[in-house]
Amino acid sequence: MKLRMPAIRRTHKPKVMEPGPCLNCGTQMGSGDRFCPLCGQKRLEREDMSFRHLIGESFLDYFHFDSKFFRTIVPLVLKPGKLSLEFMKGKRKSYVEPFRLFLVISIIYFLLLPFSKENDEPRAKNLSIDTKGMHLKEADELQKTSVTIKDMPLSKEGQDSAKKEIDSLGLKAYVNKKFPDKGPVFKLFIRQAYKIMLNSGQSLSTVIEHTASKMVFLLIPVFALLLKLLYVRRKRLYFEHLIFSLHIHAFIFLLMIFSILADYISHVSIFLLILAAMVYAFIAMKKYYAQTVGKTLLKFVLLSISYLIIALPVFLILLIVVAVMFY
Repeated sequence: MKLRMPAIRRTHKPKVMEPGPCLNCGTQMGSGDRFCPLCGQKRLEREDMSFRHLIGESFLDYFHFDSKFFRTIVPLVLKPGKLSLEFMKGKRKSYVEPFRLFLVISIIYFLLLPFSKENDEPRAKNLSIDTKGMHLKEADELQKTSVTIKDMPLSKEGQDSAKKEIDSLGLKAYVNKKFPDKGPVFKLFIRQAYKIMLNSGQSLSTVIEHTASKMVFLLIPVFALLLKLLYVRRKRLYFEHLIFSLHIHAFIFLLMIFSILADYISHVSIFLLILAAMVYAFIAMKKYYAQTVGKTLLKFVLLSISYLIIALPVFLILLIVVAVMFY
């Protein structure tokens, strides 16, 4: 009868390193210390010098593209309000933190933005708006069109021609000539749009999209404050409304990412995206604040109107700042 010897498990012996100071804070480390007992920095080893480790540390870890990230995206898209509820219940390790989630999604959006097909000049000629009758004139239904305002230059040739006339007349006189029946606020907006368009070569819709996406960062705390006022009787902390606001705006950036990617297949209407964002926000409010449909609808309408009233002047100010600082 043969006796079987128990299998011997091979264990990796911990690496023994020379005692020395931490390269980050100078704290003395022993031979068995892999991490600094004071600041927590990992002791530098040979494998830390590899390209693979560099990518993992600086990119993959930052964007958190692991199961936790994708486990967070699914409820964010399919279950409005759930992530905010889960976070406030204390389930904070199962999902990506709200601010990190918003930051990662917004960075992805800004990385994809230069590849948007909205910047294609030939397609920008297809649609124009008659500012008197506001009738859309579509030249080629087979190609995606870009909304612009009558007399706003979109093609390279049109921009060069407008620039020559602006250099001759001055920007203010040029805008007054093109839009004599418009109010001062509209003309101020057009002047800033012209500055950005003529210096960057972008279409009007691209200028609006870029400016609006930057505006979102400024309006997240404002959105949370409006929610605080609307639900003041609930006595919720401002922090709770801010968490909800971050998730809502993270979804909005996801919609804009979807719009950029979908443009390569078929044009997605901006009105459809706005409608999707509004429906999503309403459902999320209903679930997160747990009120009746009627009360939620009333507060949603008040929130939308208040948000729009605040957003319009903020958008105009931001457009002026961008035009002055960069163009």
